[in-house]
Amino acid sequence: MRDSAPPSSGPAPRRVILFATCLVDHFFPEVGEAAVHLLERSGAEVDFPEGLTCCGLPHFNNGFREEARKVLEPQLRLLEGDAPIVVPSGSCGWMLKCVLPTLFPDDPWKRERAEAVSSRVLELSQYLGRHAPAAQNPVLPGKTVYHDSCHLLRGLGEREAPRRLLDQAAGRREELPGCDRCCGFGGSFAVKFPEVSCAMLEQKLDAAEGAEADWLVAADAGCMLQIGGGLARRGSRVRLLHLAQALAGPGAPGWPEEAKA
Repeated sequence: MRDSAPPSSGPAPRRVILFATCLVDHFFPEVGEAAVHLLERSGAEVDFPEGLTCCGLPHFNNGFREEARKVLEPQLRLLEGDAPIVVPSGSCGWMLKCVLPTLFPDDPWKRERAEAVSSRVLELSQYLGRHAPAAQNPVLPGKTVYHDSCHLLRGLGEREAPRRLLDQAAGRREELPGCDRCCGFGGSFAVKFPEVSCAMLEQKLDAAEGAEADWLVAADAGCMLQIGGGLARRGSRVRLLHLAQALAGPGAPGWPEEAKA
């Protein structure tokens, strides 16, 4: 697996905008620290404009397109320019990349602004896969398995970039059985259908424990809320990391204090 080098797209841009997402901002700020560390290590200056908040996905998923538009419209000005917009979340990246322009069907001028923004959006692993130098040595000991988030895999069509990066950073990565199955979060899905959500989560946790993994890595804060809660309730020995934390490694900015390498 370590032979799968990431494709290169030339030197890293000099500046990127980090759309940290509201879940990272409020629940997993250490993931934001790890993401900034990785982006700066790739050679980019990281800009995190004050005023960036939510991508509007919770509103959109529940049928409130107008409310989603109202959340995102004030942020368009903050995201203008030519710098890549990096998102450490497949779901929020999908919202900005694929849905944002559709929120302005009757306003060509705003739709054009939204399309200009969405054209520069990259999920974190997509950006690092194109612009970060290849890791020379693995930083994450033990066995690592990776959970595909639904929006990153199916929405953005990205399967390989996280795996290529983990193959370089992890001492040993193996495929998680059922890695492409949803963890059962799905935003309000977990609230509306708790029995189904919990059953899906149990399958995910069984797979990780059955694989005797040391680390379960996810690339979406929503999945981390769901899976992290399940692992804690079980008292599982499997530890959860965001992809940014796994790539940065133990001791780097954003490494969780309770996780021991």
